[in-house]
Order: sequence, then structure tokens, then C-alpha cells
Amino acid sequence: MEVAITKISKNGQVVIPSEIRKDAGIKPSTKFIVFNEGGSIILKQIKKESLGKDMLLIEKIRRSEEQIKEGKFIKADTSMHDEEIDDLLMN
Repeated sequence: MEVAITKISKNGQVVIPSEIRKDAGIKPSTKFIVFNEGGSIILKQIKKESLGKDMLLIEKIRRSEEQIKEGKFIKADTSMHDEEIDDLLMN
């Protein structure tokens, strides 16, 4: 996973650093779903073939945030696969 720091311009624009764009395969005119979850801004590339999965992801994140607020949480290891983490969160 690539990590970088960026900032927002006076016009509300955010530059995604080049190493992140290259790693994610982001090209000019790529479209994103942008949502705010408790102050965390998340960008998710819109891909026709995965739009349904993206909407499910948004719902999973929303439910996870609710569970955290209720004091329910599960520790996940960063070496785990996405599917394993999803399984933990959904149980």
C-alpha cells in the first residue's frame, strides 16, 4: 500500500500524488465516488463492472462506523485479506 501526504487548495482541489496514481492506475478523467464518513473523506474509483460492489462497500463502512460508536469493534491484522476482514465485520 502506498501512503503519501497532500493538501487541499483554496479552490477545494486535492492533488493525488503521482506514486499513488500510478499504483492505483488512475488516469486523467477517472471518476470517483466521494463520501464523508465521520470526517474521513474517501475516494473510490467508479468502474462500471464494480459499481454494485462499491455501493455495498459504502454500506459496510456505514454499519462498521455505527458498531464502533456503539463500542463494538474487532481487531483486524493488517496482513489479513480484504475478504477475511469483511467476514470479521459482518459477523
